[in-house]
Amino acid sequence: MNDFITIGQVVRAVGIRGEIKVRPITDNPERFKKLKIAYIKSRPYKMESCRVDGDFVYLKLAGVSDRNEAENLKDLFIEIDRVNAVPLEEGSYFIADIIGCKLFTDDGDEKGKITDVSQYGAADVFTVTDGRKTLRFPFLKKMIVKVDVESGVVLVKKNVFDEVCVYED
Repeated sequence: MNDFITIGQVVRAVGIRGEIKVRPITDNPERFKKLKIAYIKSRPYKMESCRVDGDFVYLKLAGVSDRNEAENLKDLFIEIDRVNAVPLEEGSYFIADIIGCKLFTDDGDEKGKITDVSQYGAADVFTVTDGRKTLRFPFLKKMIVKVDVESGVVLVKKNVFDEVCVYED
């Protein structure tokens, strides 16, 4: 398992003192307020301040003192140590643990490896590749048979999967 959990992505610099606007990749953006250290490209940054406004989080990181330094962080991901992650509710998983799992339908057909998870309001969208083709599908509760991140396997109901899966050309 990955030692880091991605919790957000830098959208842009804000102001002239090095503050950054972050799109949270977490169920509860208020969690940012409890952070002491975050990582960007494996470099640790101490949190100087944090505020949540609407759908975004605004951070001031130690060592990022002006707009130019903040602009250099644009589009990069913010991570935390796994040990500092908030415990998950049963039936919830970290995206980092889902990526790399093999996807099977309940008739035993292996569809490929999960390579990406995009978060949208209604449902997360999984991207799966088998080396030749790519497919995407919304990860719906009615589809799930089993998620076993320890074994690296996600099992879904074939009939529901076939209804919602989209193959790329």
